[in-house]
Amino acid sequence: MLEINGTIIAVILNFLILVWVLEHFLYKPVQDAVENRKKTAESIIGEAEKKLADAEQLKASYEEQINNAKKRSQEIVDTAIVASQDIQKEAMESAKKDSGMVIDQANKEAEKIRAEAYSQAKRSIASLVCMAAGKLIMKKIDESSDRALIEDMINSLEKTEIN
Repeated sequence: MLEINGTIIAVILNFLILVWVLEHFLYKPVQDAVENRKKTAESIIGEAEKKLADAEQLKASYEEQINNAKKRSQEIVDTAIVASQDIQKEAMESAKKDSGMVIDQANKEAEKIRAEAYSQAKRSIASLVCMAAGKLIMKKIDESSDRALIEDMINSLEKTEIN
């Protein structure tokens, strides 16, 4: 069997002291270092997850802002289109009004010219009638001569006739 002697007790005692020294000076510091590393890693991972969540939230916020900007720019474009159509409509109405005024003014001018021409024709006819009457008074000949004189006057009137 196994004999217990001083060597075995010394080996067992040395082993127990070695285990105590290793545990106290090696295992505990290594375990503490591992635990610290684990906590640091968890902390870093937690911060990274938090930053990732913040980044995703910022991304969603930016996307919403971009969508709002796109909607606003489309509204601005639509408003500009409506405004340009209104301006075009106003310009067309103004042009129609101006052209109506020009036509009215031209009609008035034409009426004035026609009235003036008519007045001038009346004066010419009156002058011709006076000339004819003067010729008749000055020369009283016979009926054939009077007829020739009247036909001459009618021909003169036809030349100066205004439509």
